[in-house]
Amino acid sequence: MFFKPFLTAALAVLLAAASASAQDTQCGLDGIALQNGEARTFYSARSVEPGQSCDALATTRRCDGGVLEGDAGQRYHRCTELEGFLGVNTNRRPEHLDPALLERTGADWVRTNVDILAYLEQEETGKTDVKWDFADWDIYIAATDREGGKAILNLMWNFLDRDQHPPKPGSEREQKLFEYLDTRILDKLAAHVDILTTGNEIFVNTKKEDWEYQDAYGGIPAVVFYTRVTEHVNAYLIDRGLRERVDLYIGAFTRLHTEKMQAQPAVQALLAYAETAGYVDGLDLHTHVVNVRQIDKALSFARTFTTKPIIVTEFTFVWGMKKAIESDETLGPEFAGRWDRDPDQQIEDYMACEVFGRAKGCKKNGPVSKAEWDDFFATRDWFIDHFILQADAIFRQHGVRGATFGLVQDRPRKSQLNPERPPWYLGFLFSGGSIEPGPDGMPQPNYQYLDDFRTIQQQNASIVRH
Repeated sequence: MFFKPFLTAALAVLLAAASASAQDTQCGLDGIALQNGEARTFYSARSVEPGQSCDALATTRRCDGGVLEGDAGQRYHRCTELEGFLGVNTNRRPEHLDPALLERTGADWVRTNVDILAYLEQEETGKTDVKWDFADWDIYIAATDREGGKAILNLMWNFLDRDQHPPKPGSEREQKLFEYLDTRILDKLAAHVDILTTGNEIFVNTKKEDWEYQDAYGGIPAVVFYTRVTEHVNAYLIDRGLRERVDLYIGAFTRLHTEKMQAQPAVQALLAYAETAGYVDGLDLHTHVVNVRQIDKALSFARTFTTKPIIVTEFTFVWGMKKAIESDETLGPEFAGRWDRDPDQQIEDYMACEVFGRAKGCKKNGPVSKAEWDDFFATRDWFIDHFILQADAIFRQHGVRGATFGLVQDRPRKSQLNPERPPWYLGFLFSGGSIEPGPDGMPQPNYQYLDDFRTIQQQNASIVRH
């Protein structure tokens, strides 16, 4: 009996020494660990240009007694062949993925986001809402599973909208959210996704107080939650055998062109985490701007933190359009004379009354003809000419893997036409609310957008892979 404590202590020392010895023989690089004797492919770059192959940059490196053999320049465990794709986006509206509209765009990629808290709230209360019909996701699945189809899914956690804070790490609420995510969202959708982003608009969907350090979280609440949910989704994908076919991104980051967001500690912490975490494959940005220079500023800032691929799943010049609508600009004699309109009518009133028929006494008005709608934008100095083409050129300068643009516009509610609110209803390929339907009854395209979108599809199709 005298020897038992001694033997127990000695065994503990031996086990600790063995563990330390095993760790000493491991190799670590680019956020991953290799066991002694394990070999893995590494690359000399994170990504290659459209038409190029990562195979030319690949080599096998082996861990030998804690030393990683091979060329030190081969230091990335993953390489992405940048498609430079341009896809379509349907924000929280998967039912908009009409096959006929998709065919007209020529797009392979589709993107949408799932408002997880909205679905969970609906199940918890037992109150159904037609806006959150889970059957609509069958339309999304059909779009992703069509020949050549590819998909992006953003997980939306809108804590701000519900006056909530992110759950504390390890809490019962966090466990419940993660369980719901797994069983009701990912089990249905993950197998049909090519890129999964673990947030939607992180700093739009959380309270500003959750951008600052809090003892109860052991860090910045927004950062703690999004790192934990990303780790959780990575583990889920591994467990379901999906990790090799689904890329895991973090974001979306918004307003990175502004000094305020660039200086935000939470933004910097998440960008640094995305670069160093080996299981994070890239970043998602939303670039809603006043002008295209701000898109360049946002991407330039992101590139100071990461060499990983970037996608831009939303981009518009909605803030430029908002400034124009707020400016008391009138229709003007040139446009008004051609369409029998009042030249002194302010454009906000033109939208609310003549186009969308939402103002008092205007219920029978609208929509307008495509010719009139096109002419309206053609005569606006603030309209960014060939915006999609300009944005795409900037994306390519910064090595953006791909982007998605709004597919179809609904008729906005009266409250959405308030000039103090951003006119999100103007940033889509097709207009289902402002323009009269075409002869086939389908929505007609907005000014310039679809033509430019198709031009990029044709350019991408002409790239020969080497």
